[in-house]
Amino acid sequence: MLGLGLVSSVFINYNLYPKPQSRFLTGAYWGLSIFIASMFSTLFFGTANFNPIFSFAQAVNHQISWLTMLGEFVTQIFGAWLASATVQKMWSKYLNTMPVNLNFFATVPRQLHKWFYNFSWEAIGTFTIVINAQIMDDIQITWWVKTIWSSILITAVITTVSPITGAALNPTRDFIPRLFFTKTYDKKMAQWEYSLIPIAGPIVGGILGLIVANLI
Repeated sequence: MLGLGLVSSVFINYNLYPKPQSRFLTGAYWGLSIFIASMFSTLFFGTANFNPIFSFAQAVNHQISWLTMLGEFVTQIFGAWLASATVQKMWSKYLNTMPVNLNFFATVPRQLHKWFYNFSWEAIGTFTIVINAQIMDDIQITWWVKTIWSSILITAVITTVSPITGAALNPTRDFIPRLFFTKTYDKKMAQWEYSLIPIAGPIVGGILGLIVANLI
């Protein structure tokens, strides 16, 4: 999922440079990346957890074991690092006429120091998709219909949140690529002072979503 999303972002940035992406374009390619990865993962493995928040929620609700959750955490981290390495390879070999940018890897907010505002939007976005995921687990319809609906919803959330925070909605999606960027390029450009927001926002939003879904 991250490989599709991040590589798509680099190619789109390359072709639009120096113009920025629109929120609708960002939502579209991330939504499509999530849809494609979810379809293949669910078809072959019966699950599509690319986000540690979702893995934790399913473990709490006894939908997967804690050992499976741990395995998913490991593969999510590995997948995020592999996606980042793919982006770096694509940029360095084919697209190096364009300046390297943190936005190729991690999320970059519109206003860096609006901490609570950015945190709130990350939490609200994650809350929304966690509520949806929990409700979908209780609805008896074909899995691919659930995947299509969930992808559409996530596309709408990313379209809304991405111009504000970059729409991490997933701690692994931001932290691992930001760490890769720091190791590969320049730590001063990595904006580590912001990095707590795309970690804490999704965690808080995910926990609130899990509580509300269980109450519902």
